[in-house]
Amino acid sequence: MFCQKCGKQIPDGAVFCNFCGGQQGVVAGGPPPAPGYPGAPPPPGYPPQAPPGYPPQQAPPPTHPAAYAPAGATDLKCSSCGAPLKPQGGLTLITCDYCGTATTLGSGGWSVIQKHFMLDNRIDQETALQAGGKWLDQGLLRRNVAKNAELLEATLRFVPYWIVPTSVTADIQGLKGGGVTTLNTGQGAAQTGLKIGLSILAGAAAAAAANQRGGHVQMNQPQPVRVRDRINVFYQIPVVGVRGYNKYQPDDGYTFNVQGKSSYDKKKTGGVETLDGDVTEQEANQFAQSLAQKYAEKEARKRVDTLESFVPYFQQSPGELLHAPVWFVRYRHKGTKEMFILIDGNASKVIDGERPSVSLW
Repeated sequence: MFCQKCGKQIPDGAVFCNFCGGQQGVVAGGPPPAPGYPGAPPPPGYPPQAPPGYPPQQAPPPTHPAAYAPAGATDLKCSSCGAPLKPQGGLTLITCDYCGTATTLGSGGWSVIQKHFMLDNRIDQETALQAGGKWLDQGLLRRNVAKNAELLEATLRFVPYWIVPTSVTADIQGLKGGGVTTLNTGQGAAQTGLKIGLSILAGAAAAAAANQRGGHVQMNQPQPVRVRDRINVFYQIPVVGVRGYNKYQPDDGYTFNVQGKSSYDKKKTGGVETLDGDVTEQEANQFAQSLAQKYAEKEARKRVDTLESFVPYFQQSPGELLHAPVWFVRYRHKGTKEMFILIDGNASKVIDGERPSVSLW
């Protein structure tokens, strides 16, 4: 569309001209996209099972609104309210301080992010510290870690994350059985220990019976079985939008409660600092793909004892920008080095952090 005052081209649906600031007529939005159409949410049960003859065709690249300012522009106006925007220090993601409209720098220039959401902060500082303290004391070799921790900082910020829907279909091949035992330290360690114990008891019983008969015992080692399988997994991968905030990047599969999101509203932040970003959506998509491969390969290793081959195929749907409330807690344990904990202010859960491996007193 074109400005009704100065005649320059502006984004469709803009309320104010980003060149002269003139107010425009309200343009009614079109109907929501049909299921399966680019820009629509995935249908229930997404992703579907891979059809015969996979690998699938790659999903088309996400469509973006036309740029309304060149990449080198240093003095912009918000396309929604006309307020000035001044990108500085390599920022590629700016949130308007007045209306909250998010603007991003892409290959074609500056454009408005159509899907900008937020999660409400639901906990205060005391609740955040309680959640972090429980996490610090988890584990058999940790005692009173939270009690002995010296609090240095507890700060709430709304941090931008690119949420990238990524599905992975992988053809895997490996060996299963054959006496190969993998020792786990997480969930399933008890089951592994039980299997080892039963094997030892069975061998001891066979040896005792053989000695009574004056004979010998022969333990037959089962032969490994070659397994070929295909896995289908789907992730809503969050990628932190600020390079200097690498500690804010979940690395173990943590996901935000995107079902509880709402359209971004500056008023809902309550005056809490809202960060701009310097990570482009294209960079976020690439990083999300590398994380998806890591998570999928971890899932594949659960199905075999020895993973020999892992061939992944990726599909990514158009992502969205989410400002999430994150408590950053910095502490020192018994005078040692400084450590940190990240706490999701919406779900009251620990996102990531550092803690001593052993602390018994």
